[in-house]
Amino acid sequence: MQFDNIRKNGVLWFWLLLVILIPLVSVYGRSLQRLAKSALPSTGLALLFGVVSLLLIGTLAAWLQKQGRPRWFWHLVWIIPLFILFPMTLPIVEERLHFILFGAFGFLSMLLFPAVTAIAVALLGAGLDEALQWALPDRVGDWRDVGFNALASLGGAAAAFLGVRK
Repeated sequence: MQFDNIRKNGVLWFWLLLVILIPLVSVYGRSLQRLAKSALPSTGLALLFGVVSLLLIGTLAAWLQKQGRPRWFWHLVWIIPLFILFPMTLPIVEERLHFILFGAFGFLSMLLFPAVTAIAVALLGAGLDEALQWALPDRVGDWRDVGFNALASLGGAAAAFLGVRK
């Protein structure tokens, strides 16, 4: 029981970190983009996002296996296209970050809250992030990004749901 509380607290802390990190990335996004592009060429940035995505998917696969989910590996059939292949098609490399941040946000939300609440929180976060960007002078909120955020959040929530449901 003690270990479950520690684990739940860890999930809560990571979720809170994302709650802080997501708006910070929105507020300082342009500066971060310039910094990233000066430090890495687009191919290097794409490789970095790809490696981070693969590490997260590997961690998810290990977690699903640990949950004792039968045939957990079949979930990779939809997880890999959603979090690796589709983001690779995006013309702006930085857009791939949506899938990392919001996929993790949706996943952790599902671990913390009841399913309906988790989905509402994930979708609200997806929309509020772009609403914040509409309000910032050097950013532009985009419905397309709301869709990416929502898709990633729902994908992360679905992966967590499939791992914890009995």
